[in-house]
Amino acid sequence: MRIRKHGLAEVEGGVGSRAGGVHPYGELLCITEGEADLEWSGMTYHANGTALFVILPNTPHQLVQRSHRLCYWFVEFHEEDAAALPSVDLIYRWNSMQSDISWSSAPYPALRAAFEAVRMLMMAETSFAPAIFQEALLSDLHKLLVFIPNITALTPQAPSYSSGEMLVTEVLRFLESVFPQSISLQTIADYTHYNPSYLVRLFRQHTGKTPFSYLNELRLAAASQYLLHSDMTVQHVSQACGFQSIHYFSRTFKKQFGMSPSEWRKPSRT
Repeated sequence: MRIRKHGLAEVEGGVGSRAGGVHPYGELLCITEGEADLEWSGMTYHANGTALFVILPNTPHQLVQRSHRLCYWFVEFHEEDAAALPSVDLIYRWNSMQSDISWSSAPYPALRAAFEAVRMLMMAETSFAPAIFQEALLSDLHKLLVFIPNITALTPQAPSYSSGEMLVTEVLRFLESVFPQSISLQTIADYTHYNPSYLVRLFRQHTGKTPFSYLNELRLAAASQYLLHSDMTVQHVSQACGFQSIHYFSRTFKKQFGMSPSEWRKPSRT
């Protein structure tokens, strides 16, 4: 694992303001004070006082400030060692747990102490040589990534879904984690071990759309953020979001947003 970017934020005022976007890196986002919502992968996760969110690469996300004062830190990292990260399923479960955690009950005080260790290290960054700081920060991140899957696995999961809903949820999560890749209906069928036509019918029944219309929504949402927040060319954005043809990407983008990718980008550059 290599750190790409990190930062501390202490924001006064600006209730309703947003920060975030999309990038091809994993990210840990820790709320240490205040109230906020994380909009990620079609869900809204609430944080009040303390929360740690794991954000998968290439997934659009927005942090929405809900209190007058908001403090948080974040670390973006290159996902070179996939085994070091929790599984996709555990990441979704962990993020959904944040608003219900009692941080004063074991084992959470140990995890909270690890959050504080990262915050204090970032505050003292200029006191260390860059290599020493990076090594110490990586050590703290590894500690958090060890805690998360173990705590999540020990937390009972409420059986609140039917088998059909569970399957559709699994497909949604799969598409959200791999949408930049080339995906066919058979890819999804092989992943779930279900008949392709049954999957399409069940997915439409529960979501009102086909797997591929949802896949296009994910890709277009990511593309819109890349265009606004990066200097990538339109062709590079198209490829990074899983579109095999720039012409199809441009046509689909204009149909969704009412303007071409280049026109969408212009307001952010003026």
